[in-house]
Amino acid sequence: MKIHTILLALLPLAAFGDELDSALEVSAPANEPVEATFKSLRVVQSQSVETTHQGVLDFTISHRFGPAGTGPGSFFGLDFARIRLGLDYGITEWTDVGIERSNNDGNPVDLFVKQRLLRQTTSGNIPLSLTWYSAGYVMTDAQNGAPFNLPFADRLSSTHQLIVARKFSENLSLQVAPTLVTRELRPFDADKPVSAGVEIGGRYKLTSRFALTAEAAPMFYGVASTWTPAFAGGVDIETGGHVFQLFLSNSAWLSEDRMYTETSGGNLALSFNITRGFDL
Repeated sequence: MKIHTILLALLPLAAFGDELDSALEVSAPANEPVEATFKSLRVVQSQSVETTHQGVLDFTISHRFGPAGTGPGSFFGLDFARIRLGLDYGITEWTDVGIERSNNDGNPVDLFVKQRLLRQTTSGNIPLSLTWYSAGYVMTDAQNGAPFNLPFADRLSSTHQLIVARKFSENLSLQVAPTLVTRELRPFDADKPVSAGVEIGGRYKLTSRFALTAEAAPMFYGVASTWTPAFAGGVDIETGGHVFQLFLSNSAWLSEDRMYTETSGGNLALSFNITRGFDL
């Protein structure tokens, strides 16, 4: 009888303990990094704030068809194709290096590094994620798309971005990236050796595997008057270990340096990216 009385007396205390634990969990949320601000290494065409996980090799195929406005004679641009193959390797959770090659004019090859500087936390102590991206490009075919043989130094270019991103909710993520591009080969007299602008991109998740994406990259300095800001919009589709991005783009260029500085006109073309990760 005494044992029963003691147990009954302790029940309110136990309930109070549960309430106290719940209150502490609410008042002290886990200070963990925010995951999946974007689901792919690219928002659409441009680099996202994400890096490849440590020990993972990501293989990306990027494909651009011709302008859809060419009509049925070219199957609305599907008869034309430009392709870019890329490998990204996560040295650490914060450092990603890679190499890419496309069959754009000059058949450029680029080496790049992405370095995380800050990661947004679930507690809000760190409200933003920051990643630095730098890529160097070299044209491997000096006569493809160029009117004369180019010395090696004139085949070089680069892109540099400070990518600032925030995941505002489970559905909405936005990023902005101040951008510098350097070019030795410039198609117009008005072009400068250094161009400056900003890339703006976003993602809105509709379901667990389906999201809308969009981006634009206006350049404010160093580009000719015939230049048009590169923009694109489409969808992300997650399929197991793949991320499939289907979108429309106004740029025929696959490398960031030329996409940002040499896009012209408003013709839209169907495009896609496929990314697959491999644990090594």
